[in-house]
Amino acid sequence: MLRSVRVLGTLLVAALLLTAGSAAAAAPAGSKLYVFTSGSLTANKGAFQQGATQDNFTVPVGFYLLKHPRGTVLFDTGNNDRTISDAAGYWGPLAKAFGLKMTADDAIDTQLAKVGVKPSDVRFVILGHMHLDHAGNMQKFPNATFIVQTDELHAAGWPEPGYKIFYIPGDFSEARNYNIRRLAGNLDVFGDGSLEVIRSPGHTPGSQFAIVRLAKTGTVVLTSDACYLKENLDKNIIPGTGASWSPAGLYEGYDKLRFLRDAEGASIFFAHDPEVFKATKKAPEYYE
Repeated sequence: MLRSVRVLGTLLVAALLLTAGSAAAAAPAGSKLYVFTSGSLTANKGAFQQGATQDNFTVPVGFYLLKHPRGTVLFDTGNNDRTISDAAGYWGPLAKAFGLKMTADDAIDTQLAKVGVKPSDVRFVILGHMHLDHAGNMQKFPNATFIVQTDELHAAGWPEPGYKIFYIPGDFSEARNYNIRRLAGNLDVFGDGSLEVIRSPGHTPGSQFAIVRLAKTGTVVLTSDACYLKENLDKNIIPGTGASWSPAGLYEGYDKLRFLRDAEGASIFFAHDPEVFKATKKAPEYYE
């Protein structure tokens, strides 16, 4: 019964995505997608893939910027820049547990400056979720409109036991003063299918990913942590318990990602996959 409900739900989402996908041919000329780094993490691979035992598995912390004719959009904000000089003091025990490494070049202002963007230039900030390595620099964009699932705001403000350690209040303590578009589902940001936010609770209660449709590159999916690794998606492997708030939700999210990959030929950019990240163009190069 549960399997049937899941399949039905996936088919309904697929139908919606396929309808939106018809807008791909009309993706606005001039859009550019940039890939940035916010340092790296090193831990046992089991933290990213259930059952894995490889030690010293190093993953990137990626974030992305879309220059769109109707405004500049940031997807995720990486690790808080304070960790460059005080990782243990700001992240606590997780800094050592996840082997956090950041350099001065990884600072978000420095990264964005590579493509001539200042924090004040950003119109929208989409947060895949609000964990410390994805919402770290949220407070550097007080003039932007944030696009976040309401469930994620609740999860960050009042985290469930066992998940509190992954949210740092200092990352978003000023957010009450920000303009936040609270979601309880999907959003077509510009109304033309060129940028969509897809609700995908699983990793956290309010996880979401983004679909970017570009005139030349085609469809690109920015997963945040809806899926850690390409191997996870290919083999249907979810992370361990600490990174899986809802295993069923993660599997359903994988179904959505595979549908986009197969139906639209989407390129999937996994924020923490070392091989996929290595193969992508890095700013100031871009996808258009």
